[in-house]
Amino acid sequence: MTVDSSLFNALRWREVGPARGGRSVAVAGSAQRPLEYWMGTTGGGVYKTTDGGMNWQPVTDRYFGGTIGAIAVDHQDPDVVWVGGGETDIRGNTSHGDGLWKTTNGGRTWQMLGFRDEYISTIRIHPTNPDVAYIGVFGDVFKATPNRGIYKTTDGGKTFSKILFVNDSAGVIDIAMDVTNPEVLYVAMWQAWRAPWGMSSGGVHSGIYKTTDGGASWHNLVKESKGLPQGVIGKVGLAVSPVNPRLVWALIEHDSGGVYRSSDAGATWQYINRERKLRQRAWYYSQIYADTKDTNIVYGLNVGFFRSNDGGKTFPASINPPHGDNHDLWIAPNDNQRMVQGNDGGANVSFTAGRTWTDQEFPTAQFYHVSTTNEWPYKICGAQQDNSTLCGPSRKQGTIEISDWYDAGGCESGYIAAHPLKPNVTFAGCYGGNLDRKDRETGFTRDVTVYPRNPMGHSSEDIKVRFQWTFPIVFSRHNPNVLYAAGSQLFRSTNEGESWTAVSPELARRDPKTMGPSGGPITRDQTGVETYGLIFAFDESPVTPGLLWAGTDDGYIWISHNNGVKWENVTPKDIGDFTRISIIEPSRYAAGTAYVAANRYALGDKQPIFYKTTDYGKTWVKIVNGIKPDHFARTIREDPVRRGLLFAGTERGVYVSFDDGQDWQWLQKNLPLVPVHDIAVKDNDVILATHGRSFWVMDDISALRQYQPALADKGAHLFKPADAYRTQWSGGFGGGGRGGASQVGANPPSGAIVYYTLKSPNQKVTLDFMDAKGEVIQSFTSELDPDAAADSVRQEQLRAARLDSLVRAGVPRDSATRLVRAPGAPGGAGGFGRGARPRVPNRAGLNTFSWNLRYPDAVSFDNLIMWAASTTGPVAPPGTYAVKLTVNGESQSQRFLVKKDPRGTATDADLQEQFRLLIAIRDKTTEANNAVRMVRNMRWNVNDRTGKLPGDKVGEFRTIADGMMKELTSGEQEVYQTRNESNQDPLNFPIKLNNEIAGVATYVGQGEYRPTKQAYAVFEELKVELDKQLKAIKSSMDTNLPKLNAILRAAGLEELKPSTEEIKPNKPNVVS
Repeated sequence: MTVDSSLFNALRWREVGPARGGRSVAVAGSAQRPLEYWMGTTGGGVYKTTDGGMNWQPVTDRYFGGTIGAIAVDHQDPDVVWVGGGETDIRGNTSHGDGLWKTTNGGRTWQMLGFRDEYISTIRIHPTNPDVAYIGVFGDVFKATPNRGIYKTTDGGKTFSKILFVNDSAGVIDIAMDVTNPEVLYVAMWQAWRAPWGMSSGGVHSGIYKTTDGGASWHNLVKESKGLPQGVIGKVGLAVSPVNPRLVWALIEHDSGGVYRSSDAGATWQYINRERKLRQRAWYYSQIYADTKDTNIVYGLNVGFFRSNDGGKTFPASINPPHGDNHDLWIAPNDNQRMVQGNDGGANVSFTAGRTWTDQEFPTAQFYHVSTTNEWPYKICGAQQDNSTLCGPSRKQGTIEISDWYDAGGCESGYIAAHPLKPNVTFAGCYGGNLDRKDRETGFTRDVTVYPRNPMGHSSEDIKVRFQWTFPIVFSRHNPNVLYAAGSQLFRSTNEGESWTAVSPELARRDPKTMGPSGGPITRDQTGVETYGLIFAFDESPVTPGLLWAGTDDGYIWISHNNGVKWENVTPKDIGDFTRISIIEPSRYAAGTAYVAANRYALGDKQPIFYKTTDYGKTWVKIVNGIKPDHFARTIREDPVRRGLLFAGTERGVYVSFDDGQDWQWLQKNLPLVPVHDIAVKDNDVILATHGRSFWVMDDISALRQYQPALADKGAHLFKPADAYRTQWSGGFGGGGRGGASQVGANPPSGAIVYYTLKSPNQKVTLDFMDAKGEVIQSFTSELDPDAAADSVRQEQLRAARLDSLVRAGVPRDSATRLVRAPGAPGGAGGFGRGARPRVPNRAGLNTFSWNLRYPDAVSFDNLIMWAASTTGPVAPPGTYAVKLTVNGESQSQRFLVKKDPRGTATDADLQEQFRLLIAIRDKTTEANNAVRMVRNMRWNVNDRTGKLPGDKVGEFRTIADGMMKELTSGEQEVYQTRNESNQDPLNFPIKLNNEIAGVATYVGQGEYRPTKQAYAVFEELKVELDKQLKAIKSSMDTNLPKLNAILRAAGLEELKPSTEEIKPNKPNVVS
């Protein structure tokens, strides 16, 4: 079943965070703009900062994403930027990019230039001719390809010619250009590959090449120059001094590796440094950089970040950026104190040559999996690559910040399983098979590793009990005391890890070619990523206890019908040898049904692989129709409410199926083009673990669960809303926690979320929210009321003026636009008085509207300033409510429940009493504010009539009116502090009755509790004092208005009448 994509119109993904950076291997800046820098992420596209690294924004989401391997900024025009996809620091989670792209307007738009399937390591642009650029293509990490080598363009990227090729297994890893003579290039070629069970760095085809004629001819310096190491060479980093271009450095992976320096432009070399700190795990680092002003200063990047002050002979100075594992460095050519650097925590900027750095608070974390806790609101948990595990709020009363996330035990690579009955207890894994039990309440962590023998550095064939880098940790679906951990065998614990029992034999095929050492021929690398022949996916049937499914990293699927006593191989015949079984999802609806996500990308095959069985694995059906051919599979999950509703995560996003996998549709919406490694469906939400952009949530999938094909023919349809909680979250999709690229995670809208479809756009749509008796609480419409239209005009005028002022002051237009549109900014959200009333969307397709569950506000007035109080109406008490949708005179209704916060202890009776008092306070606040409005209305009308009266009547009228207005003004000043002009004026001018009354609601409405006795007492006091002022105001008008109106009647003028209407003589004309 293929659904009209307009059904997805109103759906969107909410970025939760955490705002903690992930790996960056490509950074850049420009000489002209000292506050502007670029960061390539590993999975999440390109980010840009225009304030020196204080804030970063994604700039490629609408065009491309994935892993970024190279960035170069044009030397003459910093708005021209080239970006190459694909990471060439080829660790186990390396991924491809989306080709070569170019922007000519600072990232607002991008053009694709080609190299779609390649891994691009380096881009070098001619310093004076921007049409000339060199592209270093490493090639596919996982297979030999003929497209490796250096490509040159002389027409700005319209066409390319290959100017250097060694062979199909060695590609370009670095290019160093002589900026004083850009025809001179030094190129490092690297022979390397990665497979699911290992990797290799080095070969006879690695080496260093040089051209002096822009690539027309080349010299193999390993063979032709003197002093370079011979034989098998691994990864090489290159640098040319821009001060003295005859100085060239090479950081070489070799048995005699380290730093080599040439003082004669590569003709001869000296071996000047062999320190292991510069060449450990050489395939992952091996970067060297020359200072832009001082020939004695050289930087070396590895786990640490080092500076040499003697031309590379020694590197005693250790620089401390916010994160370790360093990959890229850009130094300003005109200021060697200014630099941007990329490491496993992202990019950081320094203006002090590395003495100080900006933070890495941006949401580019790479998560392997996602799990949730059984509490309300649930927490989201995952392990972040090269960082720690984290659990954090799915929503929060207040902004979601990095401080809200806590360590769950384990480390960067593992699964996390929260105890089903004790959400503060988590079991989290780490490479090497390490497994922690952590209790958040006590802060205690206990090691419960299945086989606590450290396997580091050993080959798979030598490890007795093996565990993968990210091994499954799963609680039983039926017994909360049963925990599973999967490695070379499946292990079960019934005492929270105190002991473990193997409940399977070794299930993987364990082909000898996959079990040997990894990393050679120069430097071995065996961290657990390459540990192979293991159970990679596991789960228990939610339907039948003891029905167990397991999948291996080398292509087998197994089932046990008797709790692990006996296992049956049920592998699909056409799945392919060594296919990684990524996720197995047993169905919640039928014991014999299961879904599998598998992949072969690490074998050079990006095809999506999803399977379904309905007969316990006897037969399998491939379910990939609608998934793009290179969006390889990561995960598949089943909705627990609607049978046949599936979600699939791929290397470029998320898909949905309404027919049990027969057809798939992209559910990307506002989600970046990012790897989705795992999915969880919790309550009404879908949660994504992305590998490069942290966690994202689609809140309330009621519309997806209720959709039927017949709805496409209906003029309008109202879906049944999910039950709503009274909890008020900060933000949502229009304010508060905005998420996106900010340092703060976004919250969902508060209250009841309503979904409805419209066949045609631009119709008048009304939503009425009613109580259990059918009485309307609030009504909203798609039409714009005149007052809101007037405020909108004023806001836009102020925004435009402020934007123009900022641009003229030198602030980049994109940054200035964000500033003036930010909530709280003048002319932004809340910039004028009471703000606009929400309008009901009326687009064709799916629409959504959220009612915050609040009853109507108290009456307010323009420029009202109160301290610790507001006119906001109270939240509806628990109970049954309804929403009525009216389109073109036809109505339909749905009921829903409003529930109290599950964390609270108040009874429904307590909350009814709280609501009763809050309504009374609201109504009394309305009386107070209406009194102010009435006095101001009367003042305006008195002045109006005074100016219209004939001369002989003015004196008498003014005498009476002045006396009355003096009395009314006195009352107004007791009701409201009229001297308030700014938000903190109440600290200077004492607040008055309307503020004091509304302030009682602040106390009473805090949390879900029965009001205190003292709250009643204070409210009664204030009622008496207000009533006294209202009586005096009324008495004055009753006494004086008959006299004044007699004068006005005699003059043929309109009489004075008490009114609470606000008069706005300067309101702009608005065409509605």
